[in-house]
Amino acid sequence: MSIPSTKPATEQDLFVENDTHGFEEKTEIEAPKMHSVLVDGWPAKAGVGSFGAFSTRIVIKFDSPHPEYGEEFATKHFMFDESQPGLVRWGHDNATMRIQKILEQ
Repeated sequence: MSIPSTKPATEQDLFVENDTHGFEEKTEIEAPKMHSVLVDGWPAKAGVGSFGAFSTRIVIKFDSPHPEYGEEFATKHFMFDESQPGLVRWGHDNATMRIQKILEQ
């Protein structure tokens, strides 16, 4: 298995293209199109959007359970650190994670 090419993720890199907001009328709900990433080295799918709710959040679904975050992680309290590409600060205690976006071959 080859090591995928990656780049430090930005918030814009992870926007969910087909995201829906809670105020939008929906006749059909399509699964969000998430992005392939590595979170602290763990493979996952990640996206930034409303996910049908009323505020922006980051959602990460791990391919296999992460030792700290489990199968899925989501928070509205996050910020991509522009001075350190790929670093995401989250929560009220300034916890961090590093996200690398996997580049399509």
